[in-house]
Amino acid sequence: MSGITRGLDKTIKHPDIVEFLKLCDEARGDAYMSVPLVQTRPFCRYWPTLILNRWHQDKADFIYSFWGSRLTTVYGMDLTGKYIRRGEFKQTEDTFWQAHMDVITDLCPVYLHTTIHWLGKEFQTLNAVILPLERDGQVSETLAYVSFK
Repeated sequence: MSGITRGLDKTIKHPDIVEFLKLCDEARGDAYMSVPLVQTRPFCRYWPTLILNRWHQDKADFIYSFWGSRLTTVYGMDLTGKYIRRGEFKQTEDTFWQAHMDVITDLCPVYLHTTIHWLGKEFQTLNAVILPLERDGQVSETLAYVSFK
């Protein structure tokens, strides 16, 4: 087991997640989120902990097309331009890959929760929501917002 839990009520109701989703709902209306929406001023404050992933059919994997600056600081690495399944942390990579695949397949949010005490930071938990992201009329990307507490 990777230690990553999906769909916990405490993640779904987490104030940071609720606030982010409210902004997404206001910005997108009945459509899916899109890169132009994410690039608007109201989303600027979320950029440091946003992740954008793009599905690459030829590799059967997701590539991180954007990895927020705070994520780089927290994890000590910038994953922009790298694939989810890199082979470094197989169990968690498979969990994250499946979560992103479920989002672009089912077109519904996926909520994730895990502890990150091993990072030795002031925060101990991670809550995240992953949403479908549309580009050029097709959903083959995901938008993830990560909150640390």
